[in-house]
Amino acid sequence: MEVKTVEETSLSLRRISTYALITGVLVTGVLLPIPYVEGYGSLLNTILLLGLVGLVGRTVVSAVIAFSRSDPPSIPDDESLPSVSVVIPAYNEEPVLGETIEACKRVDYPEEKLEVVLCYEASSTDRTAAIAKAAANEDSRFKAVVRDEPGGGKAKATNYALQYATGDIIASIDADHKFKPNAIRRAVAWFLEDEDTWCVKGRCYGDNPTDSVLALHATVERHIAEKADLFAREVVDGFTIFGGGQAFFRAEVFEELGEFDEEILVEDIDMSSKIHQIGKELKMDPHVITYEENPATLDAWWNQRKRWARGWMQVAVRYLPLLPHEAAVSTRKKIDAIYTFVYAIVPVLFVLVFPMPLFQGLQGVTTASFIPGGWAIWSAISVAPVVVSYLVFMQDWLDGETHHWREYFAAFTLWFYLIFQTVVFIAAFIDEFILDRESIYVTTSRSGQSQPR
Repeated sequence: MEVKTVEETSLSLRRISTYALITGVLVTGVLLPIPYVEGYGSLLNTILLLGLVGLVGRTVVSAVIAFSRSDPPSIPDDESLPSVSVVIPAYNEEPVLGETIEACKRVDYPEEKLEVVLCYEASSTDRTAAIAKAAANEDSRFKAVVRDEPGGGKAKATNYALQYATGDIIASIDADHKFKPNAIRRAVAWFLEDEDTWCVKGRCYGDNPTDSVLALHATVERHIAEKADLFAREVVDGFTIFGGGQAFFRAEVFEELGEFDEEILVEDIDMSSKIHQIGKELKMDPHVITYEENPATLDAWWNQRKRWARGWMQVAVRYLPLLPHEAAVSTRKKIDAIYTFVYAIVPVLFVLVFPMPLFQGLQGVTTASFIPGGWAIWSAISVAPVVVSYLVFMQDWLDGETHHWREYFAAFTLWFYLIFQTVVFIAAFIDEFILDRESIYVTTSRSGQSQPR
């Protein structure tokens, strides 16, 4: 897979025009029958409303479920702890890698049972290599290895780093992720408690909301996804997944299932699906925390979110036909997986029908929903982001985590951010299913301005 930096992938006028033209054709195709087919507009509005109710309603319910408290695993003493390898791929990570290394040094884990594999790309053009080598020279727990191969993306870099990991448990984190001191010990405890647990996913906690307005809203969005959605899946024994920013694995995962898929844009969701396929468990513990940096510029945010959206579509196409038929997957997980993968593509429909209100003024045309009290449902949907955000803020307050004061205000403008984000879905959809463009892994640029923890 080809790898590019954000600077190499700026949107050109030609590409924007292509996206706009194709979107216009799709919108016209979907909405054109409204004046000519009686009830068609109302049907579209009803489908849109039901789709949003399914998405927003689940998120609200998940935020409530996330208040659930379960007994944490028994934290073992040092003697019974397994060895752990922390794998950190790094490409042009000078702004953040130093803080990540310092956080690794502060973790509460026996030094003789911990190693940190700093796998830096030879093609890095900043001081990433020097930072990795200095850490290895100063601390015996650190191992600096260089990957001097063309292309690949994060999956290929992580697979290369795995060759140097010797631990019983493998922790994979992005170069901008900083461990909370108890994170590794708590994650490891889940593996000792249940042998069927093959992966533990913690919480990626955004800590740079002051970098920009975009980073602020992305931080609040990620809080909702990480604390509400992902943890609720754990509580109801649903289709749990891990994000590539942070996860822990038994070493035998890679012996049994192979390495991360290097041809897909979200290798983490692909591996999550593989783990469920064979009937193993993926635990989500929101108290296993790493602090992360969200993109602060439009280019960085756009490329990251489009990579995620397109990758999710790739995984949905791969696993929607498979998981419902897997005997090792419970019925509850199958239903949740179907919901999850369908909603990887459905947001495209939301974008295509946004212009529908323009038809309301035409004589003899109605687009009113078939659902009684539709206006009340729309009102509830409009306040849902605020409700969900404050439910998460309350949970974090109870857990002793903090938020910047700006985040409390961003909850009220989150809808504008989410609507803007739907444009990413349509661009990803066009690249994946219409233009069939080659997948390109665009690295995430760093600002290095996250708040120290």
